[in-house]
Amino acid sequence: MARPYPPSTRATDTDRSAVLALLDGAFTDGQLDAAEHDLRADLLADARTLGDLAALVEDLQDATPPRPTTSIPTGSTPADPATRARRFLLGTVVAAVAAAIAAFWFVGREDAPAEAAPATATVDDVTALPPLVVATPDLLTAQGFAQFVEDHRAKFGDTVVDDLTIWDTYAMFTRAMPQQPNREIEYSYNYGFAPAYDPTTRSLDTPTLDLADVDQVALARLLADAPSMLNVPAGEIAHISVDPADRSGPASIRVVMTNEFSESGSLVASLAGEVLRTWPYGQ
Repeated sequence: MARPYPPSTRATDTDRSAVLALLDGAFTDGQLDAAEHDLRADLLADARTLGDLAALVEDLQDATPPRPTTSIPTGSTPADPATRARRFLLGTVVAAVAAAIAAFWFVGREDAPAEAAPATATVDDVTALPPLVVATPDLLTAQGFAQFVEDHRAKFGDTVVDDLTIWDTYAMFTRAMPQQPNREIEYSYNYGFAPAYDPTTRSLDTPTLDLADVDQVALARLLADAPSMLNVPAGEIAHISVDPADRSGPASIRVVMTNEFSESGSLVASLAGEVLRTWPYGQ
């Protein structure tokens, strides 16, 4: 008598091909749109176990979780699998798909007024999220930061990230994949959200940060005071980063100023706006 392999069993290329066929079918019958299909197809490259593959199709109608082409005879031990490191999508193809996803998500729509933002709920599967195209403000202002936080909440259902760096017109941030805390994705934010790179391994003890904890009134004051504190001649704020608490200190905001001569200064403050340390230009 035979029994099926457990979800932790390493997947074969045949198993991945079967899941890709299910994704293609789901796109054809309208269960997935183009962006959702492409993102899940990208994730196949990093799917190492039958459980990883099942997670990509478990919410689809008539989707049978992937099963191995063989089974384990009762009382026996499966033989060592041969190397199966061939990926479905080479780096250049992944880059092209990422660009296609970005183009799909960035297709313009008229800017909706802020008060018309839809109610949000906790999201279980990032690959099932609908596209969200938003107008990007000047992010290096307290108002721009506030809009980013609300857009993030509308897209993902929460305001939790591993890290965040923002420039004037775009931002980059990393967050864990839903229901897979050992995987992370880095996203870009520029007139919408899009994955910037393939998912990668994430340590289970990676610290996180809730952007809702940033005191936005204090942030506005901090940005207004930064020029006088950092003393960068004709300087402008280059970027802001927000990092979670770790062994080196509490959760913090870093503001960096620079000018056309690459002269720079920076400061670090708490999420409540208390200045913890400054590095003025020339000192």
